Amino acid sequence: MSDKLQTAREYILRKIENGELRGGDKLPAAREYSDEIGVSLAITQMAFTSLVRDGILTSVPRQGTYIRADWPQRILPDSFQTFRPVWKNVLADLLREAVPSVRVCDKFREGAYEIVPTWTAQFRQEEYLDLAGLFDELYPDRSDFFMAQFQSFYSRSGKLYGIPLIFSPWVLCCNTAMIREAGGDLPYPGWSWGEFITLLRKLRRVYPAEQVFSLFQSPSFWMNFLFRAGGGIVVREGGRWQVKFDDPQTVEGLRRLKELKDVLDAPGASSTRETIRGRFFDGTVALFSGTREDVDFHSGIDWICVPLPMIPGGADRIRQASDLFCVRRQVNDFGQVREMLRLLLSPEIQERLGQLRYGIPIRRSAAIRSFDENDPRDAVFFSEMTRIVPDGSLAWPELHQLVNCCINRIWRAGLNPEKAAAELAAAMRTYIEYQ
Repeated sequence: MSDKLQTAREYILRKIENGELRGGDKLPAAREYSDEIGVSLAITQMAFTSLVRDGILTSVPRQGTYIRADWPQRILPDSFQTFRPVWKNVLADLLREAVPSVRVCDKFREGAYEIVPTWTAQFRQEEYLDLAGLFDELYPDRSDFFMAQFQSFYSRSGKLYGIPLIFSPWVLCCNTAMIREAGGDLPYPGWSWGEFITLLRKLRRVYPAEQVFSLFQSPSFWMNFLFRAGGGIVVREGGRWQVKFDDPQTVEGLRRLKELKDVLDAPGASSTRETIRGRFFDGTVALFSGTREDVDFHSGIDWICVPLPMIPGGADRIRQASDLFCVRRQVNDFGQVREMLRLLLSPEIQERLGQLRYGIPIRRSAAIRSFDENDPRDAVFFSEMTRIVPDGSLAWPELHQLVNCCINRIWRAGLNPEKAAAELAAAMRTYIEYQ
């Protein structure tokens, strides 16, 4: 695409994204835009045509050109979208220098290139390219990468649908002032499930449920309790996928989740995870489950973090949270994909993330330097990262969704965990057999 055509497209797109032009609005004549932009009428008409082709504009014969009402749902070629502002802040200047043809799209829901959380990457995995070959080509020496953290992001066919740029274990963040006010003991590494429930009961006597511990959490968080009980969902053993959802350890994890809901005596919350995070770091919520990319090390409240409680007879295991780089299957400029991968995994970007203490950089060298040895909260993240285990269920988005629905039903409808696990495991085995 020529520079002048790109300039004309950008001019129109900026007006749409900043609200000067809204869905349904009619665009001025191409000649008027030509004078404003300083390009020829032919170039402006080409920009209109290209944006019609991309689904941003629609042309009505003898009437003119209009903004489509659903333009935010389009995926622009060469577009980059990310779910957290930190990525725009880290990448803005370097992206313009290293890959100037890629456009950051703030107002679009999806992009040709995306940085997304684990949950999103998993459920859209069929929409993404296999990045294994390009990663192998660019990085034949993998000694500086935490390669174990890649294992959860292979599909069941072996496609690497996302490259983890950062990762983190899950921990429990605790507001020390609220815990002391309730007469509770501060949690510590290795604390038990019984101590966790005792603390919740003490907090519940003083605070309403929504200020104690929100039942709204990422599905990735709730699966941790199945792992902590020693169970799982789906694992690969001897070259075959095995369902573990009705194993006694997994059922025990489901029982613990039901117990947690009963102790809090509250329905599932409707607040978003980001809202809950904000309330915790504002000092109005006692407990918050988070990852290193969630926490605010500079918050004014006095807070600590500890590992998730140990479940009797369980395992000291934790699931991984990640921000992943994914590429839409429609992308066919593999040179551009290489440049994006080279930039995102570069020591410079990884060091910037480490300096921000945003997650744990996937490069070992940047990760080690990112930890503050004088901050005991960072010591928890450092120790817990060794407890992360791969999760085979991420290769089966359909089954993972069933588990999430099952957990929600246990909370909201009071389903019997044993009965629910048996029924769902049977459905999983049938699904896998016919797949």
